[in-house]
Amino acid sequence: MIEEPFARTALWSKRLGLFAVPVAVIAVFAQRSGRVGHQPAMAALGSGMAVAALAIALGLAALAIIWVRGNRGAGAAALGILAGVLVIAPPLYVVAQGASLPPLTDIATDPAHPPAFVFAGAERGPGDNPVDHPGEAAALAQMSAYSDIQPLRVAQPPDEAHALALQLVEAKGWRVLDSGYTARRIEAVATTPVMKFADDVVIEITPDGNGSRIDMRSAARSGARDFGRNAERVRGFLAELAAQAR
Repeated sequence: MIEEPFARTALWSKRLGLFAVPVAVIAVFAQRSGRVGHQPAMAALGSGMAVAALAIALGLAALAIIWVRGNRGAGAAALGILAGVLVIAPPLYVVAQGASLPPLTDIATDPAHPPAFVFAGAERGPGDNPVDHPGEAAALAQMSAYSDIQPLRVAQPPDEAHALALQLVEAKGWRVLDSGYTARRIEAVATTPVMKFADDVVIEITPDGNGSRIDMRSAARSGARDFGRNAERVRGFLAELAAQAR
């Protein structure tokens, strides 16, 4: 009995899929470590995704060949496809979730008069985004996409509101650059859970009658868009702070 030949496309699908996994893992750990710049790490991840996409395409082609010609290699093709999907699915999910959002990197409760960063600039490199607010076009895009993000008003006087805000910042594990007891402002660095993208945060507390007004700004240090994470951070932080201030 003559054994059918092994589909070469299945073999290459397996090879490329298994190669894409460590490339993506190394890119993620490089980004998380902070020892490699954002752009090189993202370029490495993009390369891993490209290899993974090719592994998926070759695996599907191999399955078609196997179905028509009866070649061997279905297991190798399936492994290549699985490895490719494991690499490419998480980033594509993030992109799909934020595809309908505007390309913003800087979110503020008052985009017309955002709190200024004082300490963040010293930590940003030449290839990072500037600390200055991107301007009127970004402010209009934010107000259209995130109209619910507004300054928070609480009944507590400014000193108490500042203490509550600082306590919440520390509870979230954000790295505090300035606790601002005198000026009632807080500047900190927040990072995303998986990739450890660094975002700068500034919170300002000002008197508002007998209570306080709390303004917040969260801005990505790098990248052309944040896929909504800064808006989520501002929205979530102020919601938690409002609950604690009651």
